[in-house]
Amino acid sequence: MTLYLTRVLQLGFLGALFVAFMGLSAAFPFFPSPAKVLGTTVTFLTTGEIYPHLGITLYETGFGFALSIVFGVAIGMALATNRTVGEIFEPLILSAYAVPKIILLPLLLTIFGVGLEAKVANAAIHGIFPVILNTVVGVREVNRVLLKLGRSMKATRWQTFQKIIFPSMVLPVFTGFRIAVGLAFLGALLAELFESKMGLGFLVTHFYNTAQIPKMLAVILFVFILTMSVNAGMKRTENSLSRWRVVWTF
Repeated sequence: MTLYLTRVLQLGFLGALFVAFMGLSAAFPFFPSPAKVLGTTVTFLTTGEIYPHLGITLYETGFGFALSIVFGVAIGMALATNRTVGEIFEPLILSAYAVPKIILLPLLLTIFGVGLEAKVANAAIHGIFPVILNTVVGVREVNRVLLKLGRSMKATRWQTFQKIIFPSMVLPVFTGFRIAVGLAFLGALLAELFESKMGLGFLVTHFYNTAQIPKMLAVILFVFILTMSVNAGMKRTENSLSRWRVVWTF
């Protein structure tokens, strides 16, 4: 599929959503028009009302994402490089991956309280599993012929990692990062929806509880645009790493 056709289909999909939104606003009096939601979003941005809440959510997401990278890569490397560790813990991690993480939020709130720590922990728990699993895949995809070649040339462990393992695992691991950042953002928002006094999730709950539907939808639209922008940036970086990997390996 060409890039032009892809863009046309994407615009067509957004146009269909816009028409559906207009239909909802016409059918239900309490549902605001698209123009009102867009106007409210612009007002949020120009007055700066949303920025303190955005800063809190980005802090929770960023900190949680960083924790998921550090611990996720370490756990993934341990699972992939140690057969005993992998046989014991990999099935447990795969099972835990299928569990809805939101069920752990009451436990996190009990441990950390209602401050930022519980939101950061929830973001990290949501983001860590893709990092673990993609790290395992990346390490296990290393070309065994290259590993044997490195051993025959008396390469040290650091040289083997630097020249063979790292170039092979970098793309799958970064794909895990791209998935993890979205899930970490989701974890932070979910925690804010349940218990928070600041953040984008808090704004959605607050505006819903006070029947300020245009403002609630404006925050949701802002989150949608923000998520799309971050994902697009990560995807471009991933494409760059893909080209770099081919050059490095061959």
